[in-house]
Amino acid sequence: MAETPEQVAARIRTLKQLAQSFGLVLQNQLNNNHHGDDPQAAMAKNISASKPPTFVGREDPLLLENWIRDFEKIFTGTGTPEAKKVDQATFYLHEDADTWWESVGPIVKAHENFNWEAFKIAIKARFFPKHIRRQKYNEFSRFNQIYNMSVQEYAQK
Repeated sequence: MAETPEQVAARIRTLKQLAQSFGLVLQNQLNNNHHGDDPQAAMAKNISASKPPTFVGREDPLLLENWIRDFEKIFTGTGTPEAKKVDQATFYLHEDADTWWESVGPIVKAHENFNWEAFKIAIKARFFPKHIRRQKYNEFSRFNQIYNMSVQEYAQK
């Protein structure tokens, strides 16, 4: 039996849809295999999806502490292994912080038992140095509650 032109057109449309579906499935498999073969890339993608902050290396303890705290939340949320935390976080160092890490990173990483905690100590030593800590301590020790401030305002200061 010969097919009618309408039947041939319907068969062609079906074949096109199947080809498109197969192409999408194949592309998805290639994408999944690419990340499946490289757990480091998948982890970096998960961290990147969390929109991590960058740290440019200003001697501002609040910026540094917030950057560290944000990364600790991201690491918890993404299940980042301890051994990968420093490598993932240092990708988000820019400007002075990136230059600092490029120069001292290999030395610091060579120490025995180097990990995220050791990294935090090293970065704080550089970007929250003693003179800034001393200055903040002096500010805090001279700080008195002003009577027209709420408790919340006082706590924020």
